[in-house]
Amino acid sequence: MRILALLCLVLSITAIPAQASPIRCPTPAVSTFHTGTDWYENLEFDGNTVWLSNLTGNRVEQYRLDGTFLRSINLRAPGAIRQGPGGLYANFGNDSPETRDQPSGVVRLKPKPEVWVGGDTLSSANGAEFDARGHLYVADPFVGLAEFDRRGTLVRRIDLPLSNGVATIGNTVFTTLVFDPKSTVVRITGDRQTRIELGAPDKNLDDLAVGPDGKLYVTAYTSGELIKVDPWTGARCVLLTGLKNPTAARFLPGTKTMFVTHASGSVLKVRL
Repeated sequence: MRILALLCLVLSITAIPAQASPIRCPTPAVSTFHTGTDWYENLEFDGNTVWLSNLTGNRVEQYRLDGTFLRSINLRAPGAIRQGPGGLYANFGNDSPETRDQPSGVVRLKPKPEVWVGGDTLSSANGAEFDARGHLYVADPFVGLAEFDRRGTLVRRIDLPLSNGVATIGNTVFTTLVFDPKSTVVRITGDRQTRIELGAPDKNLDDLAVGPDGKLYVTAYTSGELIKVDPWTGARCVLLTGLKNPTAARFLPGTKTMFVTHASGSVLKVRL
């Protein structure tokens, strides 16, 4: 999300407008997991622990689920952290235009830290997710969406400048577009793209997660919302409002509880 306004591209793809009839959004239970002063950009669960991307602190941090700090690993401007084939992966170089000339790629944190996608392949690696085949999709707002195979080899680039967060259902990929006047999520199936428009004004959609109910949970950075979206019909409702710059959501596996990171420094627990 830490980018400035970019030149918007008009995409020739199918559009699903915002739905007038929302889906059901019961009020969730919300508590605070962590409070700090740094910008927390993303997260991932790892057994009974959670990893947080501390964007401005240039490190990833590991905590027990009771909030106890365990350790940190230095990583410049980290973005998404994801479990994948053979380990735990994290993007680095999630930069603003002023610093995007520095390397950006993907490291495998576990079993030991090592570069998996070289720093000259991407411009500003932000969101990421693996599909059912084990292919990794990385959103780069400056150059679009990149697909890598299980060896870390670039398979293709999808021409979607402003892409930000990434989620997958099977081999279908969903990405948010930042600085989009209609607050758009793009659904990608093969070569087909469908726009799911959540409506004006621009909410500055950031990252998104797939819930146990098969719905998308989208963080809206500027409007301070967590939005529940049907990934096939576009029906949606606002689950939470009044958040301060939410950046990403992630569900604890096997539960209805998600953690939500914020650029304002907090990490919330949200139980559906």
